[in-house]
Amino acid sequence: MARLKTKSESDLSEQCLASLEPTRMQGKIADVYLQFANSEASTMAYLVMEQSLSSASLNELEIEAIKLLVSEITQCDYCLSTHTMKSKKAGMDKTMQMAVRTAAPTGNARVDALLQIVSAFFKRPGALSDQLINEARAAGLNDQELVETAMAVSTIFFTNITNHINNTEMTLAPAPKIDQA
Repeated sequence: MARLKTKSESDLSEQCLASLEPTRMQGKIADVYLQFANSEASTMAYLVMEQSLSSASLNELEIEAIKLLVSEITQCDYCLSTHTMKSKKAGMDKTMQMAVRTAAPTGNARVDALLQIVSAFFKRPGALSDQLINEARAAGLNDQELVETAMAVSTIFFTNITNHINNTEMTLAPAPKIDQA
């Protein structure tokens, strides 16, 4: 059961409601967003970052790879479920999804470089090594995409940890367990 209050749309400021409008599906804003809206400022900042990602240089498959790996690292079942579905729509098959979730090679040099960077964020505090940045550049990632990687990690980390606070209820089928691959 959710720990955060599910705000009603009538409780939200016009600005927050307008920011949430793109998330509306079948006439409804999902409860998870109405729970996040307990902090309207945080929710609106998150939505602006997500909107920025939609026009970023990273493609949808690359963004979904980042979100899937971070959700695995943080063990956010809600986001694992959501981004398993979204990554499939972005072109990932089950084999690639499992590789992404374990930061194993996928055969896509750009995705593999992104996975190494994301893994390093969580495993090795401090500055990324020159070798890791050089490998990312050799895989075709430019400075803009490196910054966008940080933004993609930031947006999914926000939802992951907010879901941990909230104990957000699953709305989709759970993602397969890693050992079921």
